[in-house]
Amino acid sequence: MITGLVTSSLEATLRFHILDGNGQSQPIDAIIDTGFAGFMSVPIATVAALGLPWIIRDNTELIDGRIILIDIYSAIVIWNGKQRMINVQALGGYNLIGMRMLASHDLAICVTDGGSVSIDAIP
Repeated sequence: MITGLVTSSLEATLRFHILDGNGQSQPIDAIIDTGFAGFMSVPIATVAALGLPWIIRDNTELIDGRIILIDIYSAIVIWNGKQRMINVQALGGYNLIGMRMLASHDLAICVTDGGSVSIDAIP
C-alpha cells in the first residue's frame, strides 16, 4: 500500500522515490491529478536536477484543449515497493501523478485537511 496526506488546500499528495540519472533514490512529493491521463508530470527543473534521460518530443493536450509539444523522459520510480519504469512529461510547475500511474490500483482519499490517501494494487 502507498499512503499520503491531503493538504490544507485539499490536494491529495504522496511521497515516493524516483531514481536519478546515477541510479540514486531521491524522494519526490507529488499531487494526484485525476484529470491527467499520463504517468507523471514534473517541471523541467526537476527533470534536469534528476538527470532523467530524454525519450522523445510529443504532442499533448492541455485541459483547455490546446495542443503543445513537450519533452518526455524516462524514469524509474519505486512504486508499491517495486521498481517501475514510467514516462515523465516535462511540464508545469508541480509534480503530478496521473491516471496511467494509478491504473490497476484502488485509490481512496479522505478529503479533509490532513486526511489520508491510500493506493492499493488491485489483485
